[in-house]
Amino acid sequence: MVEPIIIRDELLCKGKRVTLYKRIVKYKDLVFDKDVVSFGQAVVVVPVLNDEKIVFIEQWRAPVKGWIIELPAGRVEKGENPEDAALRELEEETGYRASEISKIASAFMTPGYSDEFMHIYVARGLTYIGAKREVGEIIRTKIMSIEEYLNYIKEGGIGDMKTMAALLLYRLSTGTN
Repeated sequence: MVEPIIIRDELLCKGKRVTLYKRIVKYKDLVFDKDVVSFGQAVVVVPVLNDEKIVFIEQWRAPVKGWIIELPAGRVEKGENPEDAALRELEEETGYRASEISKIASAFMTPGYSDEFMHIYVARGLTYIGAKREVGEIIRTKIMSIEEYLNYIKEGGIGDMKTMAALLLYRLSTGTN
């Protein structure tokens, strides 16, 4: 079986958090290019309070010019492991520290154009210590049940796929409907 061969990557643009390449690929007798957004690894955290409510964030996102209710998430920094990144992002964005954290899945976010690989964690044993948000993060904390969030989405509220997938995987892992 013939496999595609990457001939080279051509740098198109480098930003603060992403890099855009043109990837030149050969497959059989064809040579073509694909845009690739290089981001690396990321994490998303399902922070579960003692009453089973979830700590969400409502964040203003520049690419969509508006607010999104989502789970805390972020990039795994160079030299950092995903679990430590999950704990760090949870504290930075929500102000909660977790005494236990467990991984439930990992997946590519949008493999059609990006190499972003996300790890999904559940955090429990939460204690509020105060948020330490990065400059440029415009965030409000929201506490809701999963059902409240899903109803918000069903009624036309704006969310994101990483949050929906993480919540549904969390529900599957706990056996709740």
